[in-house]
Amino acid sequence: MRPLTSGGHWSEGEGWWIGITAAPDPDYNLALVHGGDVTAHAHHVYETLTEAGHPSIALLAGDGLGAAQVLADHGWVCAGSLDLTCLLAHDAPADPGFRTLEVSDMVHARELAVGTFGIAPGTASIAYADVVARTPGVEVVGIVDCEDEASRTDRDATLQSCTLLVDSGPIRTVWSLGTRTGRQRRGYANRLIRAGAAHTHAQRGPVAMCGLTRPRVTPLYLAAGARVAETWQMWSRPRWLLGS
Repeated sequence: MRPLTSGGHWSEGEGWWIGITAAPDPDYNLALVHGGDVTAHAHHVYETLTEAGHPSIALLAGDGLGAAQVLADHGWVCAGSLDLTCLLAHDAPADPGFRTLEVSDMVHARELAVGTFGIAPGTASIAYADVVARTPGVEVVGIVDCEDEASRTDRDATLQSCTLLVDSGPIRTVWSLGTRTGRQRRGYANRLIRAGAAHTHAQRGPVAMCGLTRPRVTPLYLAAGARVAETWQMWSRPRWLLGS
């Protein structure tokens, strides 16, 4: 989350972090409690997110699951779960459709994100801001292909799937992976995961690539060779969830 919060708020401590982008969508204002004094951390996360006032989600993982009652006592509800998937970067043949996106491509990434995730254009402008493509340790990558099967020139190629790859210490994280509306179930996301793993291996060797996925999407990552390391809980205020 840190690279996305330049216009918002970032703070962290032993066993917790809070990343607020100020987007109107709760998926982009996140906090995590995972260790240490989880009761105190959950209170701190609740107070910070409430004071910020943006629709937000508090994630509980590991020992942090023991702090669920703190959020429940404040009227928050469990909105479901997310799987933390891990894929070891590995060498593989190059995918001819794989691209590292430039600033000029961000408008296409934003368009794709709005249609795929149903997020507000303002949120897409944060997740795929022009500055993100220039941020050290962050890459926006995608798969391009032709809408018209009879056309095979690069000029006619369209961004079909994209994601953010973020260096996070010893690991690389995968954020906001989606496929263009109407082009799902054609293998683009699977290609992007595999090509992203090969791209990461060429840059950093066999590092772990980690991402959070909703259970219905997890099989896609498993098919690409990932495994589920943990399952996390999502907690939020009911009115924030109803408004998202």
